Amino acid sequence: MQAMTPGMLLQTAAILVLGLMCGSELNVALFGHPILNRLPLEVHIPVRSALAALLGRVMPFWMPASAILNLLLVLPVVKLNERAWRLAVAALAIQALASLFSLIGPVPINNRIARWTIASLPKGWRAEERRWDVYHALRTAALIVAFVLLILSTQAS
Repeated sequence: MQAMTPGMLLQTAAILVLGLMCGSELNVALFGHPILNRLPLEVHIPVRSALAALLGRVMPFWMPASAILNLLLVLPVVKLNERAWRLAVAALAIQALASLFSLIGPVPINNRIARWTIASLPKGWRAEERRWDVYHALRTAALIVAFVLLILSTQAS
């Protein structure tokens, strides 16, 4: 069995961190929020608010950490071949765009949702939740594409 090089360890870490984040995001989109939407308001709002607060604290570290690992892959230190490098750069570009998109679209909504209580629900709160869910689905799809590109980059190197 061949020993893992530092570049291989970095590729593995980048894939693991981004893959776990994609899994978390996919869980929210496919399972978490659809289940919450079917629950009584007395359960739905406190849980949605708590999840928004928790993920609002975690994601500002998780998303950049994932992108930084990918950035390290494209630096000359790792010495990826041209095809692997291009795939990793494409994955990094998507991650960067997803992060910027997050700051503009879902994050402001998430911050508001994190403060909701049943007594303080704003007018149009369901529309705001739906808008967040659409933004989240778009971001999740983009991150999954970045994940696939990152995996392909390891196969190309």
